[in-house]
Amino acid sequence: MNARDMIASLFIAPFCNKERKNIGVELEFPLLNLCGTAPEKTVIDGLLQHLLENGFTTEETDANGNAAFLVNDDGDCLSFDNDYNNFEFAMEKNENLLVIANRFYVLFELVQTYLLPHGHSLTGMGTNPHHHSSKAMPVSYPIYQTLREFLPEFSGEGYHRFADFPAWLSSVQTHLDVPIDELPRMLTLFSALDFAHGLLFSNSLPFSDVTDFPDAVCFRDYLWEHSGFGSLSDNTGPVCGTFETADDIIDLFLQKSIFLTKQGKSYQVIDTLPIKDFCDSCNSLSDLDGYLSFKNIEITRRGTLEVRSDCAQPVGAAFAPPAFHLGLFKNLEKAEALLENFLNKLPTDISSDPERNKILRRMVCMGTPLPVKNEDVQAFLLSLTELAANGLVSRGLGEETLLTPLYERAKTMMCPAQHTKMRLSRGDSLSSIIRDYADIHVCL
Repeated sequence: MNARDMIASLFIAPFCNKERKNIGVELEFPLLNLCGTAPEKTVIDGLLQHLLENGFTTEETDANGNAAFLVNDDGDCLSFDNDYNNFEFAMEKNENLLVIANRFYVLFELVQTYLLPHGHSLTGMGTNPHHHSSKAMPVSYPIYQTLREFLPEFSGEGYHRFADFPAWLSSVQTHLDVPIDELPRMLTLFSALDFAHGLLFSNSLPFSDVTDFPDAVCFRDYLWEHSGFGSLSDNTGPVCGTFETADDIIDLFLQKSIFLTKQGKSYQVIDTLPIKDFCDSCNSLSDLDGYLSFKNIEITRRGTLEVRSDCAQPVGAAFAPPAFHLGLFKNLEKAEALLENFLNKLPTDISSDPERNKILRRMVCMGTPLPVKNEDVQAFLLSLTELAANGLVSRGLGEETLLTPLYERAKTMMCPAQHTKMRLSRGDSLSSIIRDYADIHVCL
């Protein structure tokens, strides 16, 4: 089996003949000690025990025999992702996003009812606001351990100094079941809209000891792209290009590299190889089990289109990104027309640049104004939000209520990170913002 056939079998075939059209959502949040120091291990252990006493069972343990992944009867999986500073809700897929959201908020309250009396809390931010006063607390799980060995190998010019950065970042990842005949268009559209996602959902201010990027609103992107992962060919950042066929998507995969292999539950770092060269030496599809990629938009082996560039949101608005993506998916052709109309307002040297998606996303993440009139940006964001709402209304499930905070964001052109900066500038305390961003009733 050659490289093209292997990629087709692993990443294209799962999209064929899907009977259900589910949505999947993974939500990460910083775990904070409200004293401003590192989370206490006794509280972490107590939280896991609290979950085990309230409907969860241990699915997997870490290298020390501690519970690592906990699941309930609904199939929802709770865990600490990479580090005990970052807690994840991996929600079981469903055809109704509102059903997933309702389950999530019950689980979030279950977690908070233990944490708050113990002086800890989750909150809805994409970078950990206590990075400067906390410490990394790695989870002893094979893939996390291997990546922690890999990242410190990259330092100096072109790389940042935060080799442990995954411990301090939180995101919301949306998985959409997409028909194979619509997959190329969806990948093209969502990749081109990456900058719009940034305008609406950026919520990752730089760490407090970083002064190089005073206007940045999505520091997460910088950390991913200027790490060891960013050293790999086409492994991080925005996706560029127009995709018309499944073969075009396979070509995209063949530009990538591989740096890990997996045997059983063990991972090993290897000398980086172009994925085509690696596949040529493979004996079976399982040889690619160690493949990892961290692009903003991914095609997964689960047969989903994954949007992974969205920052964790204030908890009351946690499902705004998945609702936005799902609604536009239902209005694909109209979304394409809106995007084309907006791109035509850009200077030609940007709109025609093959790297346009990267240029626009990085401008947004670093807080650089786009080279178009503010009223055009505002109108574009409002139109996208209304189009997403129309798509959700057409599904008849009530999911459009999850979009509520986006109207104000589009109208004011303020993402959550800018809202945080505004509050800090007027004298609000960081602790009060942390509290509000953890409140399920505060919809920002």
